[in-house]
Amino acid sequence: MKLLLVIPCLRESARLPGFLPGLLGALQPLGSRVEVLTVDDGSGAGEQAWLRNYCEEMRREFASLRLPLLLPENAGKGGAVYAGWATAGAEVTHLAFVDADGAIPPREAIRLIHLAPGVPDSACYGIRTGADGTLVERTLGRKIAGLVFRGIVKTLFRFPLPDTQCGFKIVPAAAWHLCRPHLRENRFCFDVDLTWHLLRQGTPLLAVPIDWSERPGSRLRPGSVWGMVSSLWTLRQRLGSWRVPAVGSAACP
Repeated sequence: MKLLLVIPCLRESARLPGFLPGLLGALQPLGSRVEVLTVDDGSGAGEQAWLRNYCEEMRREFASLRLPLLLPENAGKGGAVYAGWATAGAEVTHLAFVDADGAIPPREAIRLIHLAPGVPDSACYGIRTGADGTLVERTLGRKIAGLVFRGIVKTLFRFPLPDTQCGFKIVPAAAWHLCRPHLRENRFCFDVDLTWHLLRQGTPLLAVPIDWSERPGSRLRPGSVWGMVSSLWTLRQRLGSWRVPAVGSAACP
């Protein structure tokens, strides 16, 4: 397996240093099998200069880290992830992303990466359910927003997994290349758009409970929920009549 792990960044100079060194250190035993690419999502000249310098410094110790991809304009989180994935070479078999805030501990990212070769044709999604002894820590406001969002996703899309928005996913490169021409959502709901197309083409999903702890600096605001609801409805209308079967081959292993 050869994996490209993208970290989308939007003004992350305060949070990335608390996460990236630990992640790169945890990845070292995997050697060249995993490459890490930070993608700055149009944060401005100052932030991009910082990220470039920071990555150049980190590369002296961690060969798996590539120089950052600096987007000239904000493309949305999904847009940043997809821009990073598009740089993958033909040798890359799996594409992944992880949030820059450190809400997902490096050990959990590594755990899912180790699972991927055993299910090479499946997408592996981290999910925040607290199942299997995992620990999920979030504020009450974030918890309520998540419940509302998940309830709407379940009603509109009937996905066979309880959490589409957790910030760690691994997707077979071949499956993403099939989806890529059809993906239109780059912001709030890009995970939902991606999940729908993966299931539509028959890609199995492996949902894995992971530890997750909310970090300061979240850009999710109370008003964001209404924007997400509107985006979900628009996405549902655009995707058409096909829905994931309630029971059958699309269900998570």
